[in-house]
Amino acid sequence: GALILCNQIQELDLDYNNIGDIGAVALSEALRNCPSLFRLNVGENSIGDKGATALSGALIHCNQIRTLYLGSNNISDIGSVALCEALRNCPRLHDLRIHWNYIGDRGKAALTEAAKTLSVDVRGLEDGEQYPSSLMLLLQSHSSH
Repeated sequence: GALILCNQIQELDLDYNNIGDIGAVALSEALRNCPSLFRLNVGENSIGDKGATALSGALIHCNQIRTLYLGSNNISDIGSVALCEALRNCPRLHDLRIHWNYIGDRGKAALTEAAKTLSVDVRGLEDGEQYPSSLMLLLQSHSSH
């Protein structure tokens, strides 16, 4: 509720709060009223595909976003593909951390393709290759723990 009134908020750090999908869905509703947000950290929150998809939908209202931390959650291919759809609306995003999730080959391919369509060189893909992008993709699945 309180975030609905915070249209000037620029940074939101909610890591380690165990908000899960229910909290991520509620947060996504509030983020629609945060057009000035440039940094969001929701790492370590047990967010799954439902929460990631909801947050992705909110990103279209946060076109100033530059940094998005989603690491150490429960996001799989479904959530990462939804995130890729939202990235088209985030031209300033340059740091996406989505490591330590359950992203498989389909999600990694979608994230890699999204990175190729953007414009800044970045390192951080699992295989060490460079792609033109405005994202730092740290793609490391739980299977490689």
